[in-house]
Amino acid sequence: MRNTYNNGGNTYGGAMADVNHTDVVRERILQRLIYAEYMPGHTFKLREMVEDPEFQGMSQTPIREALLQLVAMDILVGQRGFSVRVPIPSVENLAEVRAIRTRLEIMAATNALQEWNPAAIEALERIHAELLVAKAAGDVNRILRTNVQFHFSLYGEQRRSYLMTMIRTLWAITGPSIRFLYEEGRPLAIDGRHPHDDVIEALRTQDGELLGKAIAEGVSGTGQKILQVLREKVSPEALAVQPFRKMELLRTRAKQGRRIRQQE
Repeated sequence: MRNTYNNGGNTYGGAMADVNHTDVVRERILQRLIYAEYMPGHTFKLREMVEDPEFQGMSQTPIREALLQLVAMDILVGQRGFSVRVPIPSVENLAEVRAIRTRLEIMAATNALQEWNPAAIEALERIHAELLVAKAAGDVNRILRTNVQFHFSLYGEQRRSYLMTMIRTLWAITGPSIRFLYEEGRPLAIDGRHPHDDVIEALRTQDGELLGKAIAEGVSGTGQKILQVLREKVSPEALAVQPFRKMELLRTRAKQGRRIRQQE
């Protein structure tokens, strides 16, 4: 299958001694955020993470350092008591991040447009077919994973580019919020033709304008529904407790790290 997204899990299996553990933990947390495996407001607890099979063989130190790095990147937030959480975004902040992500996704997909051939398009169609099967079965985790695989397949061979780094970061910020649409376990309904069908048609016909329009429609359609849920369900009190905000100066970050260590 072409360019499916898989930077965590077994990718690092057996190679723990040869890599930086903090980097491994950070990438695995990023993958979980991208796959919407954490809800907004989720609190990371070091003892629980050490016992998680995903972080088997890790001590608290690289996990703590990875969390603090993600706070410094404005993907996670440090809270009162110096715990680390997935932020609950405001409507304004989430709308801004999703808009930026849309533009960068269109740029990446357009850059890779000429790479597509019939075999690669067939592989992408299989991913979309798997997504539809997951929707029919009501398998939320599978829906979210295959949707990520579909989108990341569009970016071609730009794996280590600055553009891809930015896109992954924006996915990690926006990913958890899609869980608001599945709180009752029901798949998100799509009215009319699925935007993925237009994406596939654009790749087949090498139509860059249609490709950009289809990506924008797909991201915008889901995004508007998420923003509506935020307006209706997320209280001002919750947003006040967990705002999007930049980490304080380096000295404050160091103090947070020391307090986390003291809580162990």
